Amino acid sequence: MERPSGASQHGGSSWKEILITASFFSCWIQPQSAQGTLVSVVPRPPYGTVGSNVTLMIQGYSGSIFSYNWFKNTTEVSNRIITYTVPVKEQMPADNRERGFPNGSLLIPNLTLNDTEVYIVQIVNSEGMIATDAKVQFRVYEELVNPNITVNSTNIIENDSLVLTCSSENKGGNILWFFNNQPLTLNERMNISENNETLTIMNVKWKDTGSYQCEVWNPISSKKSDNLTLILNYGPDHITILQSPENGEIEVPFNDSLTLECQALSYPPAQYEFHINDTSGPIYSGSTYTIMYVSWEHSGKYTCWARNNMTNLSISKDVTVKVANQSPEGGNGSLLSRGDITGIVIGGLAGVALTAVLICFLFFRKMRRVREHHLTKHRSSAPNRSQVCFDSSINETEEVSYASLNFSDQKLLALSQAPTSTDIVYSKIKVK
Repeated sequence: MERPSGASQHGGSSWKEILITASFFSCWIQPQSAQGTLVSVVPRPPYGTVGSNVTLMIQGYSGSIFSYNWFKNTTEVSNRIITYTVPVKEQMPADNRERGFPNGSLLIPNLTLNDTEVYIVQIVNSEGMIATDAKVQFRVYEELVNPNITVNSTNIIENDSLVLTCSSENKGGNILWFFNNQPLTLNERMNISENNETLTIMNVKWKDTGSYQCEVWNPISSKKSDNLTLILNYGPDHITILQSPENGEIEVPFNDSLTLECQALSYPPAQYEFHINDTSGPIYSGSTYTIMYVSWEHSGKYTCWARNNMTNLSISKDVTVKVANQSPEGGNGSLLSRGDITGIVIGGLAGVALTAVLICFLFFRKMRRVREHHLTKHRSSAPNRSQVCFDSSINETEEVSYASLNFSDQKLLALSQAPTSTDIVYSKIKVK
C-alpha cells in the first residue's frame, strides 16, 4: 500500500521506505542452489492479515528434493515447525496447524500477530544432504481502527507549549501527522517523538492554529483520527487605524465627516476604545468612531486601544486629526463654526424684529399727527358754529356728541373787542 511521502516527520520517509522494502522483498538471505541459481522464500500474499492465510513458497531451486524442514528464527530442533518427506508425502508432526506441500511450500492458516517471525527452510536432496537453505521475514498486520488525538490543554495562550498525542488501539502501526489536511512539515519549534506518537509545539504562535489529525497505517490498512481544531488565544497584534496615512496625520475639511476604524489581530476578538489627547476616559467604545460634522474642537490626537481580555494584553495606535482652514471649494478665509453661524442667524432675526417694531411705531406716530392736523384745520374753518364735529375720516359707525356753546352778552362783547388771534378755543367733545 502506497503511503504519503511528502511529510517531513522525524527524519523524513526513509525509515518507511526501508520498512516497506524490507517487508516487500522479504529480507531474505539468498543462498545458491547446486546449479548456482539463487534460492528465496516468497510469501503469497507479501503481507499477512490477522485471520487470513499465507503460503511461503520456495523459488530458484531446481534440484531433487527428498525432504525439507521449516523453522522459526533459528534452525534449532526446538524451533522446527514441520518436516515434510516428499516421496511418502507425509509431514511430521501431522497435527500441526501449518501444512507442507511436495513443492516445499508451507501454508500458515488463520494468521495471528504472533505469526510475525523469521521463517527458514532447509532443503534435503535425494542423497540426504542439506542442499541449501533460505529464510524470510514475514509480518502479520491487523485491520486498524481510528486513532484518537488529544491535547494537553484546551485554554492555550500564545507562547505556551503544546503537546498533542496520537493514541491507537493497534500495535505496530506507523503514525503520520497532518495540519489543515496536508502532511505536517516540522519547523524549528516542533519536536516529534521517536515513535511519532507525540507532537510538541514550543512557543505556540497564532499561525499554529488550525486543524490537526494523526493517521495510523500499516501495509494493509490506514485510519485517521477526527480533526482537532486548535484554538489559540493570542494578541492583540499588528494594530492599524484605517484611513491613517504613513505620517499619522489626517487633514479633514471643516464640516466634513470623519470615520476612524481600528483593527488588530486577536483571538478572542479585541475590545476597542478611542481616547482623545491622552484623556483617561474613552470618548467612544467600539472599533469604528464616526464624526458626522467635523469642527475645530475635533482637532487633536486620537488613540485607539485594543485589549484581549483572555491574554490580558493590550496595544494602542495614535493618529492626529487636523481640521483644514479652507472650504472644500477652495475659498479663502476662515470659516465659521456651527455655533457662530447660529449666533449670527439669531442676531439677524432679532434685528429684523426690532426694525419692524420701530417702523410700526413711526407709522402710528405719523398717523396720529395727521389726524390732529385735520382736526385743527376743520375747527379753524367754522368758528361761529355752535357745534363742532370730527373730520370725515372718523368711522361712520362712531357716535359723535356735540358740545353746546352758550355765551353771555358780556362775553360776546369782550370777544368782539378782543384783537384778532389765531388762538383756538376747544370745546369738550365727548365721544360715545
